[in-house]
Amino acid sequence: EPNVVLQSNAQLVLMAAALGLNRMATRSDLWDQFVLALALAADAWLLYGLLDSLDLNVAWLWFGLTAFSLGVAALFEHWLIRLFHSFAAAILLTLALACLGLHLLALPLVMGAVALCWLQAERDPARHQLYESLTLGLALSLLVLGRLHHPLWEGGTSVLNELGSSRLPLWLNPLLCAALLLAVMVRLKLPLRYGLQLVVISAIIPGMGAGALVLVLGFYAGSLALMTLAGLLLLGFGSLYYYDLGLTLMTKSWLLLASGALLLGTRQWLKHLHNGSPS
Repeated sequence: EPNVVLQSNAQLVLMAAALGLNRMATRSDLWDQFVLALALAADAWLLYGLLDSLDLNVAWLWFGLTAFSLGVAALFEHWLIRLFHSFAAAILLTLALACLGLHLLALPLVMGAVALCWLQAERDPARHQLYESLTLGLALSLLVLGRLHHPLWEGGTSVLNELGSSRLPLWLNPLLCAALLLAVMVRLKLPLRYGLQLVVISAIIPGMGAGALVLVLGFYAGSLALMTLAGLLLLGFGSLYYYDLGLTLMTKSWLLLASGALLLGTRQWLKHLHNGSPS
């Protein structure tokens, strides 16, 4: 439609101007804030035109926006623009997969992207800042992805189910997340006897694999930001799972009591192993 074409052209002009200013030698905090404002204004202009005029149930629309967001994140030398657009790319990819009925694959795919970006940052110190911003943006999106699978209000339906019914069994999602977590632990050569409990929990509770993966990467790299995000992910996905259980409050209380006893027992076992190992 003419309005969409006009708004898309205006968006491209704004984004090109922001990129040109970003690549100029003169840099300051005020300059960077102006570049960020231009880029976000361009994004808002494009999305307003597309969402107002096009069919939202078309997968290619979301895949195209995903590729555009990734391109912006790769081209700009601006930490916040990279973070925002990598975050947006993960959400847009999820919406694209939802149109195909494959939205249960979104969480493991984004988890894989998080792991790849962070491992690449370790291998390429010269571009560490680029991969760090991409990693944090993707990890932030995991907080939203878990919520998208649930109704936003009581009696409502999931946003993703509005775009397309899932073609995959629910149990596939946590199994893929657990397998990815195990693969990353093997790749990092971490002692599996300390981490297999996380893998088992990730295979049982949907979403916990995402928090466990970010936690492992954060501890491995000594990143406080990733460890903080991991805490939020584990708390959020654990809470969703607890409230979704179709059990009585008494049964849930016994489960919490048993979980606490298991964690305390695991802590004592790990302390015993640590004290018994040679220094």
